[in-house]
Amino acid sequence: MITNEKQYRSARAAIERFGAEIAELRNAHDGVHPALRRAQIAGLESQIAELEDEVQEYEHLQSGAVTTFEAEGLTDLPDILIRARIARGMSQRDLGTFVGVAEQQIQRYEAERYRSASIERLAEIAAALDITVKESAQLRIALPTETGPENAWSFPITEMFKRGYFEDFGGSAAQARKEAAHLIPDFFRHAAYDWTQTALHRRSVRAHGNVQLAALAAWEARVSILANRRPPQVAFRKEMISHEWLHYLVRLSARDDGPKAAVEHLRASGVAVVVEPHLPGTLLDGAALQTMSNVFVVAMTLRHDRLDNFWFTLLHELAHLHLHVAQGPYRAIFDAIESPGNSSIEEEADYFAQEALIPAAQWRRCVSRFTQTERAVRADAVRLGIHPAIVAGRIRREANDYTLLANLVGSGQVRQQLT
Repeated sequence: MITNEKQYRSARAAIERFGAEIAELRNAHDGVHPALRRAQIAGLESQIAELEDEVQEYEHLQSGAVTTFEAEGLTDLPDILIRARIARGMSQRDLGTFVGVAEQQIQRYEAERYRSASIERLAEIAAALDITVKESAQLRIALPTETGPENAWSFPITEMFKRGYFEDFGGSAAQARKEAAHLIPDFFRHAAYDWTQTALHRRSVRAHGNVQLAALAAWEARVSILANRRPPQVAFRKEMISHEWLHYLVRLSARDDGPKAAVEHLRASGVAVVVEPHLPGTLLDGAALQTMSNVFVVAMTLRHDRLDNFWFTLLHELAHLHLHVAQGPYRAIFDAIESPGNSSIEEEADYFAQEALIPAAQWRRCVSRFTQTERAVRADAVRLGIHPAIVAGRIRREANDYTLLANLVGSGQVRQQLT
């Protein structure tokens, strides 16, 4: 079974290598007996078939389409835990961070199929992956309505402790894990966060695979706490986001301190901007939400510390605030920007952000969309009055090639301004 991206890439490379060897064998004229040649080819084809099965299973799990894992007995539990982790879109590092152990420990567990893990550890892993295990194992697709000792492990307690989520708690990480059944409810009460089944119907998630909903709830609650702690001085009104307002915002990108200036522009218009790294199991880029105190928030994780990602995510979340949260059907919308936008609200937000950054009529006149050179990108950016990273990002998205124009996307230029 393929358990991580390194193994996946190695398997794909091996398939290509074996395919090339088969082609060479079929074209060889070295006097080897045909029967031996056929045996060599058959052996390579068998290896390719096995690798392709493993690659297809890994890709199917990653797609988010798998939520149930059949088992004939407890001996199947280790493979279920591995498959569930992949289906959650969690790396071995993510799972290690979630339960408070090193990535290498998770690698060892999976390599030996959890033979050295205690029952308590297995239960903790299952809770971190948020699966229910009966005759079969199934990913939980909705949050429980209350938090008790039996599901406290569903939250990344160690990571929450490290980040200071439990502000009034003075113990160690180990003590936090022992007292999770009390700390988690207190944390959500402090955030005035509603995570009942009814509230979930007012949330939308665009993400890779199956998001770990407990971690998502914790992240949203933390964002709400930070936004309520320092709310904007004026109330947000959706009418504030006009064509002129957006034009001014986008032109701020040309400044050296563009992200910082953008945050100030939003705050002056009643929108709080919160930067909070994503929790393991979520892989978010940003979110648009309204807190229980009616503070409107654009939250960003800066998972990709690049100017092109910052500006597109910012405009995408503003679109959600304007179109879908303010007086709309949703209380919160979460986004992994590079995931497929398989809903009308995501298509609307993508279009809104794209048009705000570079309107279609101006994009059609951009030379760089055809030449894809640094010189053309910079020339178009000057003409448009925006940062070259925005032009480069548009080219990369449309080409679906994120190796293009890597020197122009502003890597490492956002977090230093906003954290």
